[in-house]
Amino acid sequence: MSRMSSSSMSPKQCEDFWKKADRDGDGELTMSELKRAMRRIEPNMSDRDLTKLFLGIDKNGDNRISKREFMAGMAKKSKRSQDLLRLFKKYDRNGDGTLSRREIRKLIADCYEPEMVDEVVRKFLAQTDVSGDGEVSYDEFKAFFG
Repeated sequence: MSRMSSSSMSPKQCEDFWKKADRDGDGELTMSELKRAMRRIEPNMSDRDLTKLFLGIDKNGDNRISKREFMAGMAKKSKRSQDLLRLFKKYDRNGDGTLSRREIRKLIADCYEPEMVDEVVRKFLAQTDVSGDGEVSYDEFKAFFG
């Protein structure tokens, strides 16, 4: 399986992932099965993120993920990922793959009252600009909203 994000798997990739992850073939994934399978495609995924992923998919709370829950969860994640990308591209006016301070200011100004914009921009950059380059990449943007 090629490297991919759990939020960008196609239906075919989801099927392939499921076949490899459901090691005992019982039609359900345990936390350890999901963890083992995810670590093959995202080796640096933290236990915290894996737990969040598991709990986000296990809708009935039985500590097992049925195939139906998995497919529905992945479809929802894919839609969310597409929505975030659309939002990012909308404000990435020059198409360089990053949001400049000016582009971020426009995004924030469209969502907040004028008197709050400067403070929200400052806080947003402090939390999202992990690289410290004064701009927000799509990966930084996605990590913030993920």
